[in-house]
Amino acid sequence: MEQFAFKDLTLTLFERCCEQVDFHAGLAMQAYLRSGVDDAKRIADWAKRTGRQVTVRLVKGAYWDYETIHAEEMGWPCPVWSAKHETDACFERMAEVFLDSTPREANEGGVKLALGSHNVRSIAAALEGMERRNLPKEAIELQMLHGMADQLKGAAVDSGLRIREYVPVGEMIPGMAYLVRRLLENTSNESWLRAGFLEDADTDRLLASPHHDNGKGSGDLSNVAPERHKLSPAVEGVGDGRAFFTEPLRDFSRADQRDAFTAGIEQATVPQVANDGTVEDIDKAISAADAYFPTWRDRDPVERANMLVRAADIMRARRDELSGVIIKENGKCWVDADADVCEAIDFMEYYARCAVPLFTRERMGLFIGELDEQWYTPRGVTGVISPWNFPLAICTGMTTAALVTGNTVVVKPAEQTPGIAKIMAEILWDAGVPKEALHFVPGKGETCGAALVRDPRVAVLAFTGSKAVGLDIIKAAGETPEHQAFVKKVVCEMGGKNAVIIDTSADLDEAVLGVRASAFGFQGQKCSAASRVVCVDDGGGVYEEFAKRLVESTRALVVGDPKLPGTDIGPVIDEEAASKCRHFIQRGKDQCTCALEMKVPDGLEAQIGKPYVAPAIFTDVKPEHDVAREEIFGPVLAVLRAKDFDDALRIANDSPYKLTGGVFSRKPAHLERAKREFRVGNLYLNRGITGALVARQPFGGFGMSGVGSKAGGRDYLLQFVEPRASCENTMRRGFAPEL
Repeated sequence: MEQFAFKDLTLTLFERCCEQVDFHAGLAMQAYLRSGVDDAKRIADWAKRTGRQVTVRLVKGAYWDYETIHAEEMGWPCPVWSAKHETDACFERMAEVFLDSTPREANEGGVKLALGSHNVRSIAAALEGMERRNLPKEAIELQMLHGMADQLKGAAVDSGLRIREYVPVGEMIPGMAYLVRRLLENTSNESWLRAGFLEDADTDRLLASPHHDNGKGSGDLSNVAPERHKLSPAVEGVGDGRAFFTEPLRDFSRADQRDAFTAGIEQATVPQVANDGTVEDIDKAISAADAYFPTWRDRDPVERANMLVRAADIMRARRDELSGVIIKENGKCWVDADADVCEAIDFMEYYARCAVPLFTRERMGLFIGELDEQWYTPRGVTGVISPWNFPLAICTGMTTAALVTGNTVVVKPAEQTPGIAKIMAEILWDAGVPKEALHFVPGKGETCGAALVRDPRVAVLAFTGSKAVGLDIIKAAGETPEHQAFVKKVVCEMGGKNAVIIDTSADLDEAVLGVRASAFGFQGQKCSAASRVVCVDDGGGVYEEFAKRLVESTRALVVGDPKLPGTDIGPVIDEEAASKCRHFIQRGKDQCTCALEMKVPDGLEAQIGKPYVAPAIFTDVKPEHDVAREEIFGPVLAVLRAKDFDDALRIANDSPYKLTGGVFSRKPAHLERAKREFRVGNLYLNRGITGALVARQPFGGFGMSGVGSKAGGRDYLLQFVEPRASCENTMRRGFAPEL
């Protein structure tokens, strides 16, 4: 039970196995978990209730750093105690629980306690509890590592206590990692062994009770995250007045969050929206937006910002329901649907805080007699053409970026997902955005989209979608009729053919999981998804080992109903997308080696009502093969060979798309070189290449991946405004107020 995320699963699995199979069962449990005492009571009560005798190895916990770091990264409450004395106190409280459940008869259920500690105070506290309960010395077993605290072991043996000495056995590299971890633990500034043997601390300090509050501990980084990270300005009067911090994803390892999410899916209803908007509807919407623009432009920026904050609050209150709508409308699985809603919330909270300072005049310099100022002004009517793959997040991001900077907006959503886009518009209207400022026109791209792009009253076009459509929009926007009063601004995000480099030093455990998630999350239907892996093959077998492990790991993915929590692979968006994927899978079979083509369960497509394409992995792929060149936008992955890191960078860069890329390496020189030479907008090192977070990983590429600044970044709003400046002579007949 090494990771908190798997704790409840581990305990449940342990209980089920013990109930179904008669074997000598044991379990390690950690005292550094804040849930430690409750977990101990759970196992103790279960053991007594079922009549099962089990051994519990009680330890302090080995992954405090990971749990602390991961919790902050996710914005979750930290699951481990923040100070060592709190862990020591929890250890003693858990030992009391287990001692209370020690079986006194051969056929009595309960827990046999084993102490995995070298801390004399912790051991003595448990022994005192044993004596207080009149238990025999055999009721507790001491477990200690070979080569550590030999004097302590000798004293325990002399006292008639049971000792089990253990030693790690296995391969050299994992063994060295284990040794280093033990050395770090035992030489830390809070280690009992260090205090007792190296620092020669006095007895009172070594045996001091950990049950106290000295003002250290119990803190949680999630409580101070906005101030700690300063991801945005903290604007007085906007929201809670604090800086922005990302909305935490659901922690689906927790049963309460799974239950709430399930309920949200069940109650979710996809609005029935006909894509029947006409060119006339677009014209009417643009006319109304154009007429209202001066009013909206001159609205107090703080008022506009707080409308976004209120909309974020509404989404936050409805987030599980909104995830359910996304799951039912476009086929995302749980994690991706939840992330879609969180990103929409983040865009609004972040842009609300970033927009207000743009409209405050900023003085440039301190020249006496001269006042130089700079500020920004809205551009005008903005046309938003949003995609189906992030139907809430991207639609919300483009729409609210335009609104909060004082532009009126006409939204033309993707034809496949108009339902969730309509809900977005309704939420913004409910939050106070006037209907004159935000217009929603669902319709065909060939008619409504084309009319929106070409109308001379539209000042800004924000688009996310395919390269072909994006280039057409850029071309059309460049045609300026005689009566058009401005040059249109185009914010255009297109596609990607993203590569992940695996070098010979890479941690393959991390690389396999990172690539698998990046390639097959949401069925590969992300512009950021990994569709190429470039693995360095120097003859040492890394390519073959990586490919083998990737294939076997991918086999474990579950193709199923996206409404179910255990599903990893859901449907693709429509039959056109499925046909394209199947075409390239066949091309891959013709040109290279199909290492894996998973199967879609019989009857699943009929049950869900959407087409499926299961993951496919191709090996022995050459750079000129179709699966290595073309954007497929599906669960199809090409694994290429490179002779060295130079060659890997060359292959990875050999694409017109420049969106995301990744490197798995334990060589700092390779990571630093990738930052200089891997030509992508978003580079990820030793992690997956999808899942960019607002303000933390501003998202966007260059080349054929698009034009414009990064979404969720500090420069994004500048695309929706025009800069202005003024210079005022403040001298009056030779005098200046400042002098």
